[in-house]
Amino acid sequence: LSSIPRSAKPEAAKHFASYPVRRLDAEVMIDALSQITGTSEQYSSAVPEPYTIMPNGERAIALPDGSISSPFLELFGRSPRNTGMESERNNRPTAAQRLHLLNSSQIERRIEQGPALQEIFRKQDPRAVLTSLYLTILSRYPTEDEVKVATKYAQSSGLDRRKAAIDVSWALINSTEFLYHH
Repeated sequence: LSSIPRSAKPEAAKHFASYPVRRLDAEVMIDALSQITGTSEQYSSAVPEPYTIMPNGERAIALPDGSISSPFLELFGRSPRNTGMESERNNRPTAAQRLHLLNSSQIERRIEQGPALQEIFRKQDPRAVLTSLYLTILSRYPTEDEVKVATKYAQSSGLDRRKAAIDVSWALINSTEFLYHH
């Protein structure tokens, strides 16, 4: 849309020729983190029926009831589904959400101990590790510039290969490309 003149943008929107950038919904974000790391989230309900605790592996996007939740879903603006209106959902980023993604022990534990990422971290070739991380987290190959930056970081930071890969994983999960629909 940047090449479209500002006066033409309303016309593009009228014909559904544009798409507004928006952050991933809470359910999609936690499901993506679970899939990337090979972990699962524990969901529970204050209401004892039909289930108080959902089985492991249940996707947040498929939770049948608004009372079934988790701290992550609440923090990231999952709507309580009281009215069924889109305005009920708050999708605006907050400082607490940014801090949670940047330095929470929950995200750290998922990255460091998740079986899916552990398999990637065990690879011997640094370029293969980086490529696998990009494919797993962003669903694309890294550009040559991204490879250079990651390689330079790994060499200059003095970290071992695994810790550098964890840092790259954390950076990719916090990237705008991962957090927003585009």
